[in-house]
Amino acid sequence: MSKTIKAVFRPLVWLKEVLAWRWQHLYRLSSYQLTYWHRRRLRNTVFIGVTGSAGKTTTKDLIASILQAHLLQGTKNPDSLNFPEDMVKVLLATRKRDAYCVMEISAHAGPGGLDLPLALIKPQLGVVTNIGSDHLTLYQSRQAIADEKARLIRALPADGVAILNADDPLVWAMRSQFSGRVLSFGLSEHAMLRAEAISSVWPARLTLNVRWEEQSVQVNTQLCGSHWAPTVLAALATGIALGVPLPLATQALAATEPFEGRMAPLQIKGIDFIRDDWKAPLSTVAPAFEFMHAAIAHRKIIVIGTISDYTGDSSKRYVDIAKAALAIAACVLFIGPRASAALRAKRSVDDALFAFPSIRDAASFLSCYLKAGDLVLLKGSHKADHLQRLLIALQGDLQCWRADCGLMRSCLSCQYLHVASGPKAAFESKPVAVNDSVSKHVQPLRYKTDMQTVSVIGLGNPQPHLADTPHNVGYRTLELMAQQHGWEWQVGYAQTLIANGELLGRPVRLIKLACPMNEVGPLLRAWSTGSDFSVAHSIIVHDDLALPFAEVKAKLRGGDGGHRGVRSILQSFQDDHFLRVKIGVGQRDQNMPLADYVLTPFSPAQQAQILTAQAVAVQRVLELIRNLNAAQSKTKNGDAHAASSCQLS
Repeated sequence: MSKTIKAVFRPLVWLKEVLAWRWQHLYRLSSYQLTYWHRRRLRNTVFIGVTGSAGKTTTKDLIASILQAHLLQGTKNPDSLNFPEDMVKVLLATRKRDAYCVMEISAHAGPGGLDLPLALIKPQLGVVTNIGSDHLTLYQSRQAIADEKARLIRALPADGVAILNADDPLVWAMRSQFSGRVLSFGLSEHAMLRAEAISSVWPARLTLNVRWEEQSVQVNTQLCGSHWAPTVLAALATGIALGVPLPLATQALAATEPFEGRMAPLQIKGIDFIRDDWKAPLSTVAPAFEFMHAAIAHRKIIVIGTISDYTGDSSKRYVDIAKAALAIAACVLFIGPRASAALRAKRSVDDALFAFPSIRDAASFLSCYLKAGDLVLLKGSHKADHLQRLLIALQGDLQCWRADCGLMRSCLSCQYLHVASGPKAAFESKPVAVNDSVSKHVQPLRYKTDMQTVSVIGLGNPQPHLADTPHNVGYRTLELMAQQHGWEWQVGYAQTLIANGELLGRPVRLIKLACPMNEVGPLLRAWSTGSDFSVAHSIIVHDDLALPFAEVKAKLRGGDGGHRGVRSILQSFQDDHFLRVKIGVGQRDQNMPLADYVLTPFSPAQQAQILTAQAVAVQRVLELIRNLNAAQSKTKNGDAHAASSCQLS
């Protein structure tokens, strides 16, 4: 009966959706037409367009501060709202009495996306800050990004002004696309407005000397980091183009605070935070690290969230970032689903490098670790990470730990801040107790080097009805291994099933943990206290969705690959030096949710393939144990690098 009712109402639902789309489309068209008409009435208002890969918002705010001091009244984009619908609101709010309107223009819409904003605002001045890696995944090359940004310069009228960064070759090349006045800024000798003697050493803020024609003035700002110098120059150049006296412009800059989430300082309980957590293209990481390297502080801590807009292997990128951060800071934290990849940067157990899939666990760690006098850099992407919640948690009760809300506004302005919202993203799991699993890593674990027991851990779910599902191939492999060698299962700590034996002259323990997949790490960590268990002498056997079905692969170390059980172990031990044997289960129907697939029993044909794969996995475990023995033997003979250089058979 219900299917019949749905069939009857399905056309009505479709009609409702079509009508809603048509209404939205007509509304946008009418609002654009109204904006075109209103813009023609604003003949005495100077419209300024600002674009570039980085620094747009800060440049826009600095320009507005300078013009407000000289021209008194005008408008600008609020915050970082730079979509066409946001521009419509600003334009319609602009009146004939407004002397200026500063618009930040983004290239987020892809090639040709600037055409609509430019048609709406019809800028007379165009400012291009730089060409970096922001939106690189969308455009595929920096030249393509530059071509899109150059639309702003080509859209200027003949009597307009192009304000270009002389230090960026891709920006400086845009002067050939404009026949009007060009005003250049930068550090190079050929820049018309040039900066010298740039300094920004925390706790001091950015200062620089600026030369314009025969004038030389010192500019004091509230900004953090020498990399803001071109942004300051871009704003001053815009002021000069509109007749603002240079001394008046510098006074306005001195009173302008950093924009939220753009290297913005904040102090909580004597701890200084630098919030650079609005967005994090790879090209913006190095300038933030340079600031931290030069800074003067009791301790330096770097917290990294999601890095965007880069090419190549993501794991390698995160490892490179982790290495650079460790060279600067006393403690480095990575947060998010890719955090575990950074653990490969650890040179020894003494490195204070930690990975937390959940921001909630990172907040628990920091609440115990931080102390007055610390300087903490928060570097991430607000939409993906919401690192601001680390600060809110230090000041009071925070109930929202969602990692997938996707809201592009300050967490402080969110109505759900103090509403308990269960974690929805896969990596948001039960928080780890600070006094149990996390805080101990401030003093890293030390591992024995004798002929220690090898623990082979099969990941899976203990419920009988889940026995023959993709998520349980680790369990089933250990059962096959115990059967082949005649080992008996016994009940151990926390209802864990254990089978003990000896292989290749070494004691071996098979372990099947009786707990949910995302809690295996805390259970193993609790077990390791006071026992001979060592994660460094462990082999984890688990399923892998990224591998072709029934393919088996051994791995020496690395990230979690999206597996919640492996992620839990990495988080609890903060160490990726454990061996893995992965069995491919990647044959999912794309229409089936991932959570359903990994808990759905194999078909008879699949079961036959998986049994063969499990037999191969047993052989891979034996090979890894053989390699452990060989590496330990070489170490005893004085080869310090044997363990790390040992190759799989």
